[in-house]
Amino acid sequence: MKKIWMSLIAFSLLLAACGKEEETISSFEQQEGMIAEIIDSGNERAQILVIPDVNVSDVENKNAEELMQLARDKDGAFYTFEVAKFEGLEVGTYVIAYWNGTQLDSDPPQRTLEKVDILAK
Repeated sequence: MKKIWMSLIAFSLLLAACGKEEETISSFEQQEGMIAEIIDSGNERAQILVIPDVNVSDVENKNAEELMQLARDKDGAFYTFEVAKFEGLEVGTYVIAYWNGTQLDSDPPQRTLEKVDILAK
């Protein structure tokens, strides 16, 4: 009888853990767009500027202020991340950026990157 109870408890914990992971992933906000700029923030952190509905020709040969204006016009955002956690991100890459829903009220907003899906390079 003791083994049955232990098995039921273990199974319940496993189900609860799976449910929480699924809930966490689905609770993220997301934005699809192209990485238009990567900024080294120091301390092994960086930011990517993700702008929706643009292509490489829209961002090439633009300076930082022009990219920020384009991001304002297209509802882009900066995403801060740990460099070691998200390696291989490059300007021109199309991504889906996930964040927890909170942001700094700058323009464009600043968010913390929780997850990223690379769609195309």
